[in-house]
Amino acid sequence: MNKLLNYLKYYGLFLIFIIIIALITSLINLTGIKSITISKLSVILTAISFLVISILASSKSSERGIITGLKLGLSFIILLILVNLIIFKSPFNIDRLIYYLILLISSILGGSVGKNIKKKS
Repeated sequence: MNKLLNYLKYYGLFLIFIIIIALITSLINLTGIKSITISKLSVILTAISFLVISILASSKSSERGIITGLKLGLSFIILLILVNLIIFKSPFNIDRLIYYLILLISSILGGSVGKNIKKKS
């Protein structure tokens, strides 16, 4: 039960990050910057959010950092895929696959970094 509450906490943090990223990219979109630049910025900010959440989760976890990052990353990616398929009816293509792989690698890297931070403390 305690692990479930911890994961729900990270889902809430993920939701907050996604809302902030959406607000930032929407405000930048109003400035007239090209949409390709905004799209790249959105990918970078989302990858950073995966990294930060995995660092926080693995620094408080007793599991290996890679496993924690992999679990969180895959669960967040499954959530994003479901939202894209159900709400936005976005097709699944090679660009999306690369995007999800970047997010998963970021999450795994964050898990490893977070575990190393915990060991040094």
